[in-house]
Amino acid sequence: MSNSRRNRARPHKISLATNSLCAISGLRLILGAVAILTILMVSYPVVSVVWRSLSKDDIGSEFTLQWIAALFGSPRSQDAILNTIVYSAGSSALAMVIGVTLAFVSIRTDTPGGRWIGALSLLPMLVPPFILVIGWVAIADPNAGIINILASLIAGSKVTLVDVNGMPGIIWITGLFLAPYAYLLVAAGLANSDTSMEEAARLSGAGRIRLLCTIILPLQRPALLAAGLLVVIMSAGDFIIPATIGLKSRIYLLPSLIWQNSNSFPPRPGLAAAQALLLLTVGLVCIFFQRRALSRGSRFTLLGGKGVSPAPFRLGRLRYPVAALAVLFALGSSLIPVVAVSAMAFMKYWAPNALTWENVTLDNFNYILFAYPQVWPSARHSLILAVLGATISVLLAIALAWYGLRLGGRLAALVEYALVLPLGIPAIALSVGILSTWILVPGGIYGTLCILLLAYVTAHIPIAMQFVSSAFHRINTELEDASRVAGHSWLGTLRRIDVPLMGPALAGCWLLIYVVILREIALVILLYNPSTIVLSVGLMDVWGNGFYPELAVYSLLLLVLGMLPVAAFWKYARFGVS
Repeated sequence: MSNSRRNRARPHKISLATNSLCAISGLRLILGAVAILTILMVSYPVVSVVWRSLSKDDIGSEFTLQWIAALFGSPRSQDAILNTIVYSAGSSALAMVIGVTLAFVSIRTDTPGGRWIGALSLLPMLVPPFILVIGWVAIADPNAGIINILASLIAGSKVTLVDVNGMPGIIWITGLFLAPYAYLLVAAGLANSDTSMEEAARLSGAGRIRLLCTIILPLQRPALLAAGLLVVIMSAGDFIIPATIGLKSRIYLLPSLIWQNSNSFPPRPGLAAAQALLLLTVGLVCIFFQRRALSRGSRFTLLGGKGVSPAPFRLGRLRYPVAALAVLFALGSSLIPVVAVSAMAFMKYWAPNALTWENVTLDNFNYILFAYPQVWPSARHSLILAVLGATISVLLAIALAWYGLRLGGRLAALVEYALVLPLGIPAIALSVGILSTWILVPGGIYGTLCILLLAYVTAHIPIAMQFVSSAFHRINTELEDASRVAGHSWLGTLRRIDVPLMGPALAGCWLLIYVVILREIALVILLYNPSTIVLSVGLMDVWGNGFYPELAVYSLLLLVLGMLPVAAFWKYARFGVS
């Protein structure tokens, strides 16, 4: 009797195993295809930039080195290369000094309000860079800046204490904008470091300065190097600040020159591609050394006992002055420019005598929000692209992370290496690569919103991948195995087990990508046309008109659209990546 029951049950078990194997094989095939498409998506812009810079006309035409020669032989290109080196070095150094100092003060010292200092330090990541540009123009313009206006009133004659128009000015603004990225990488290392060597140094009689210079900072060498290389990549490829204040001051950098060569008449896409190739090479070299530094970080890791927490670095009488200075720097990179832009938005005009009640008006809001023809079409395009771009990036990251971490696909390692590429490609260079390819496809996606969406997803899929992979690593596979034993498919397991457990990380990832896409300019400045304009690009048109109060209203609209979902879903999100 029992033998007959076992014989009847055996075919059922075999069929279940066969169905499971077929499902896994089909899943592996589907996700493998997604992996191949992703590898092509992030790789072809690099190939396109190289190929276009070595082609006389379009890609595939006669081989030539004339564009490479023009890159180093043209006086304007030579000036742009030198200016880019100075600008990138200065702004990166400033960002590192501010970011590392704020990270150390907020995490490792006994400064009061350290948590608030840390939160304020990250605010510039949520503020569009155009806000910083307009805000610091309102604060430090030589003719109409608030600081110079007040100084002139006090002195009784025209006084110029600060001038944002020039290389020091754009270095200052960019350094403030990039400081949070340095803060994030260094703060993680400081918060997780063991203090056994510090305690040993203290017992040996080491003073505070010696302790800082010989123990604390050397142990953070991988994080410091990774943060420094990241801000170098971001500053070298920055477009907004060089294309606004920089061009206004006749300071040409490679990103602004790429834009001009692509839009000049006649256009010179070959020279633009050669300039993009130089930025691309610098970015990939930096990202190589950054990944190498992070991979060797274990050499600086110390294992502490259970419950060990970093001992505060005591500042003594300097606690409150340091706290005040840290708060001032943190406010200067976000809230102070926002307040200045908000004040400018209510003015009839912005001039040295503009700070009067008679100059207050709501006409700027009425014109931008209800009369300016392109504001709402561009807002609609921006919202559609930001929502779709963030959603597709997160969904792709879930599929690729499952393929690499759960199925162990053969292409998993190749996907991991390929997704490093967008991290090292400045946005304007990535835009050149996408443009060089799709402009040759008849009836393709060039001139549509699809090419903008493709650019957004290509640039931000690595960010989503880091969030999702980190979240997957925290989930025990026994839960997934139990779900499959219960008869659920991989989609059912993903929906019932993984997504709920990863919910906060997915929400944080989506919000971050949404905000970044909404404010992005360099990535789409070469890809849009009048029918696909977005809010961030529309700001460049208003900037060209030179009327700051209307520009302030436009910038505040972009800020509000970015902050609304962040304010609504902030408590459900987690932004940490291990």
